[in-house]
Amino acid sequence: MNSVSHVPPGSDPVEEAIERSRRVCGQVDDDLGILVTPLHDRALRSHRADPRGGPLTGVTLGVKDVIFESSAPASAQSDVRLAEWPEGQPEATAVSRLKEAGAVVVGKTATMEYALGVQDGSGRGPVSRNPWMTDRWAGGSSSGSGSGVLTGCFDAALATDTTGSLRIPAAYTGTTGLKATRGRVPTTGTYPLAPSLDAVGPVAGSIDLCARLLQVMAGPDDADPVAPDVEAGDYLSALTADVSGLRVGVDHLTAYADGGVDPAQPAVFERALKDLDTLGMRRSAVEVPGYQLLNVVGNVIMLAEAHEIHHDALVRDWARYGRGARWVFTAGESISSRDYLRAQRLRATLSQQVQALFDHVDLLITPTCHLGAPRLDGMHPLDPSTYLASMHTTAWSVTGHPVAVVPAGFTGDGLPLSLSIVGPYWREDRVVAAAAAFQSLTDHHRQRPAALSLATQESR
Repeated sequence: MNSVSHVPPGSDPVEEAIERSRRVCGQVDDDLGILVTPLHDRALRSHRADPRGGPLTGVTLGVKDVIFESSAPASAQSDVRLAEWPEGQPEATAVSRLKEAGAVVVGKTATMEYALGVQDGSGRGPVSRNPWMTDRWAGGSSSGSGSGVLTGCFDAALATDTTGSLRIPAAYTGTTGLKATRGRVPTTGTYPLAPSLDAVGPVAGSIDLCARLLQVMAGPDDADPVAPDVEAGDYLSALTADVSGLRVGVDHLTAYADGGVDPAQPAVFERALKDLDTLGMRRSAVEVPGYQLLNVVGNVIMLAEAHEIHHDALVRDWARYGRGARWVFTAGESISSRDYLRAQRLRATLSQQVQALFDHVDLLITPTCHLGAPRLDGMHPLDPSTYLASMHTTAWSVTGHPVAVVPAGFTGDGLPLSLSIVGPYWREDRVVAAAAAFQSLTDHHRQRPAALSLATQESR
């Protein structure tokens, strides 16, 4: 198919945004493995045929390749096709809402196979790399999301998050991620990994754009039984809300940094806390109840549910899965029904205990990870501890609380470190307010690798 002709400067802001995305993706994608399917030509044709205006007009969007979007098939970056993955699947509700508001989908983004496993080159599609150091992981499973946003390949990404799949890439690439209360954003049209944990949300260069995307996506959906009949909050007003006086509970989680702590991380975290003090927030030390058990519960639930979904395909198409996906999906076979039910009961109890913390504080603050992005050559597909050690995302998927991940500084060798801001159920506005105030005081989210060319930075 012939490429749609490029547009001259000054002709149409949406077309200019698409062409800017095309230029930047062309500069960085070969090295970073961001896109599974570029959609710039289709985006131009769609815009010319049906130009849409709205609060997101001209925002370019990457969509994770486990989320259905009408202009391209979703491959889940796998050679395996599942019976429950029909080609005629309706477009994801979140995607449709973003497009109706004017956002333009410019590509399907890289993921770990069916949103799990390791990108070790044994499966289909690109291995995503980190723009800060290309021998490092970009995070996962929404692997192309953070790198694509950081480089300006697109303005924002629509990702999924089961035990951190959205927040890990945001943390490792120095971008901003927002996971709302489970159910706030419909998952309709998204292939499930672990249905009782799955969420959909944005990655962007700032909490400002994340909030604008959430404002459009959030709200009830008759096709999603998890999405409650509760209208979205006012996330745009939250961007300028007064945060002075907010009570902030802080847990350093150092006792759970099983993979170690980067020498720079304690000072980075303490500097971030002092910034919150400057903003007038009142902090106190807290301990997240049952934190270690929350991680165990999350892994049991995820593995059991993922195995149930993939069981028949694993029997039928074992060799067509990549090594990492085969291992992780098969691991769930060892989990009994008793294990699973017990994990769900513990989940309910622990979630209530975490929610009770918010009777005494307005927000919780923790590190997102105590380490920077790991080396790709050190990530073994049969040993997740090589790339998830000292990462702190699973607990908030188990409890379902809203959380924003915001850049907070750098390791000694120049890799991003991040802060997690956790709120009570349905109070995404409070999370957004704190993240926006922090980003108004700091510039960590504006930092870009020196290796990015001047032309690429100017294209943003």
